[in-house]
Amino acid sequence: MRRLILMRHGEADSAQGSQKDHDRPLTQAGIGAAVRCAQELRARGFSPDLILCSDALRATMTMQAVIRGGNFTGIPSKELSLLYLAEPDILRLRCCEVDTSVATLLVIGHNPGWSDLASQLCGLPLSLGTAQAALLEHSDSEWIPALHAHWHLKALIP
Repeated sequence: MRRLILMRHGEADSAQGSQKDHDRPLTQAGIGAAVRCAQELRARGFSPDLILCSDALRATMTMQAVIRGGNFTGIPSKELSLLYLAEPDILRLRCCEVDTSVATLLVIGHNPGWSDLASQLCGLPLSLGTAQAALLEHSDSEWIPALHAHWHLKALIP
C-alpha cells in the first residue's frame, strides 16, 4: 500500500516592496491552518515516513507547522528547490525516486502543480486551497508503477 499526501502551503503574506515571491512568509492564519491540517492527518492515521518540501519560505514554514502540529518529529524531511512551483510531471518524477521503504509520502508545495497532480492521479477535478491536503492511496508496493496508475482519493483535509 502506497499513501501520498499532496499538501499546498498555508496562506502567505503578499510580497512587500522588492521581496521575492520565493521569500514570502506564512501569515499567522496560515500557520494555524497548517497545524490543524497536520492534527487531522494524525487523527486519520496518515503519518508520513518522509516529507519532501519546496524550498520557498511559505512551504518550509508550512512543513515546520505540520511537523509540530502532527507531532511528526524525527521524520526525515528534505527541502528541494525543484519543487518550487513545480509542474505535475516534475512532482511525479520526484515521487518515483522515493525509496520503496517509504510507504507514506508527504509532499508540500504550490498550486497549480499540486492540484493538477492530485487531479491526474485520482481522475477527479481538484483544486487544493491553502493548507489543504489530498490524501491518496494505491495498492501497489512500488512507487514507479503506482504513480502511473489510478489512485483512490481517501479524503481532502480540511
